[in-house]
Amino acid sequence: MSLSNLTKDKQIIAIVCNQFGDTGKGKFSDYFAANWADVIARGTGGNNAGHTIILNGKEKILHLLPSGIIQDSKGKINILGNGMVIDIKALCQELEELEKENLTYKNLMISKDAHIIMPWHVSQDRAKNMSQKSGGIGSTGRGIGPCYADKIARRGIKIADLFDEEVLEYKINKIKQFYPEQEIDFQKTLSELKPYIEKIKPFVKNTIQEIHKLKEQGKKICLEGAQGLFLSVEHGTYPYVTSSDPSINGTASGVGLNAQDVDLTLGIIKFPFMTRVGAGPFPTELGGKSSEEYCAQGLEHDEDYEIKTYIGNANKQEKTIDLMNSEDEFTQGVGIRLAAGEYGATTKRPRRTGWTDAVLAKYARRINGPHFILTKVDSLAGAKQFGICYGHKLNGNTTTEYDQNGKFLKQITPELKFYDGYSDISQVKDFDSLPEGLKQSIKDFEDFTGGKVEIISVGAGRDETIVR
Repeated sequence: MSLSNLTKDKQIIAIVCNQFGDTGKGKFSDYFAANWADVIARGTGGNNAGHTIILNGKEKILHLLPSGIIQDSKGKINILGNGMVIDIKALCQELEELEKENLTYKNLMISKDAHIIMPWHVSQDRAKNMSQKSGGIGSTGRGIGPCYADKIARRGIKIADLFDEEVLEYKINKIKQFYPEQEIDFQKTLSELKPYIEKIKPFVKNTIQEIHKLKEQGKKICLEGAQGLFLSVEHGTYPYVTSSDPSINGTASGVGLNAQDVDLTLGIIKFPFMTRVGAGPFPTELGGKSSEEYCAQGLEHDEDYEIKTYIGNANKQEKTIDLMNSEDEFTQGVGIRLAAGEYGATTKRPRRTGWTDAVLAKYARRINGPHFILTKVDSLAGAKQFGICYGHKLNGNTTTEYDQNGKFLKQITPELKFYDGYSDISQVKDFDSLPEGLKQSIKDFEDFTGGKVEIISVGAGRDETIVR
């Protein structure tokens, strides 16, 4: 199938994650922005996201701006929706980075109804939520959770409030009582924010009205998801979740649409391995608790550390393949992390690695729909075998259904089916030319989940993509 066949008669397409985030939404938002969409809109999260795209052969990481922003000069409209929480200082830094690279952003729209991450949100998040020790969540420390908490508690500050000093002063003075450990001063806060307020002012719009106008004009709209379904406050491994709902429902609502407006939802799945950043249940994790504790040390075990410790002076590619093929699961996980470059785009922390869990994917299909994109498939080139999880086993009983219960998920044993590994597939252009073991695993995965794999990513580049 060609992209034109996949998108035929479609006006609104959504790119969401069906796992724990970090699955490659940036590549495919960029892919659809370049090849199909007129409008790219994001509706959840904040600068806890890290969307990586390839620009002129180099990696570029965006945290707030939709990946389609690099297509601005071609008239593409990029929207930061009402469901987001925005650190305007961080946003302005991203805009300045675009300026340095001679990239425009004249068609950017920022929702007047998005909430603002204030300095006290960041301070509280770093003080209380970043550590993964003693069962801590391991947040990014960017103030996302506290900002959403204030939004739900009806004391949040919106983008629109920045342009009415009387309202802004009232809200800031009112919020002081909820942050008694911090010194919050209206004039000081206003002075710090003033330059950023002026910079974003031309782009602030009623984006809900705007996106409906664009829809009525027949513009093709791509919704760019953030984080992943199993980090959703509604569907994820609560409480080890983010503070928004990254499902198709939350993603659509976050830009002022409803899920029924979306003609095609593409749920991204890392395959045949998956990752998780931060604490929380991860049934298929290679190395289990040892891996979780190791990765919880964060930057102590970053990529430089792992190269020095596990690669040393050896040939990196050859040694990495040796690690992936180790009989020790923990070491396999390190090898996969090195082979796939699995370190947080936002935090730089090592991502926990494990085999793709079809039980979770089946649940994701029910929430986000049956259409899948598989990513990072090329990363396991050289592995002798790989596993896919088709059941969660506890006390002799096996279930093929996802259960949000964190205690259950931490205790289960994954039931794995193993397949023959494969070599480099980055030059493969069609599904039928993929290695037999990989093709069989994809067919089994589709049969088990009830989903359909529409696209397979065989490399980071835009053209390293198979559309079935």
